[in-house]
Amino acid sequence: MGPSSYPHLEGSRRQPAARRDRLWLALLLSLRGSAGIYQGEELGLPEAEVPFELLQDPYGRAFWPEFKGRDGCRTPMPWRGDDAQGGFTTGTPWLPMSPAHLPLAVDRQQSDPDSMLAFSRAMLHWRRTQPLLHTAAIAFFDAPEPVLWFERREGTRSLQAVFNLGPAPVSIVLRDDLRPLAGAPLASSATLGGPEGRTLTLAPFGAFFGEPVAHPSTD
Repeated sequence: MGPSSYPHLEGSRRQPAARRDRLWLALLLSLRGSAGIYQGEELGLPEAEVPFELLQDPYGRAFWPEFKGRDGCRTPMPWRGDDAQGGFTTGTPWLPMSPAHLPLAVDRQQSDPDSMLAFSRAMLHWRRTQPLLHTAAIAFFDAPEPVLWFERREGTRSLQAVFNLGPAPVSIVLRDDLRPLAGAPLASSATLGGPEGRTLTLAPFGAFFGEPVAHPSTD
């Protein structure tokens, strides 16, 4: 998740990279502040390998091969997988179309409900239904590595988000009684259990979004 001056996160449709790509997008869209998705990240594109003779970035040409520059995340957007230029142009693009990007083209993912593009659209749609992710304050909770855990709160309303940033399952004990938020992304990667239902287990690169359970007053 970054601008045109930073490499794409290593992504692909293979596991566990695909799970990790989904996690990063869910995390990006859950933190406080404006979120920016650079072209191709919604497709899970890996960093393109641009030959030295086709580089346009002066930094890449000057410091090759220790630093290959920023052109690897500036290559054309692949719209069609059956076209050498990915449907981006009928001419010669400023930077070459990466052959590794063609299998991840928009038309290849469009009808696949399990694609990174489908997940990106679902995540963005779900985020629009969650006002707390737009404007609420954020507070982070202590958690063992590789867990990232925070709360978004506005007035009396709140939600908590927990992310497993590692490639192995993890379990933590929640501070509060939480129920999963309806329609939350990556819901199948999280389970609640234990004697009080507060033990949260996350699959590798899993995430959980929950809201407090309202208990009847004892007064």
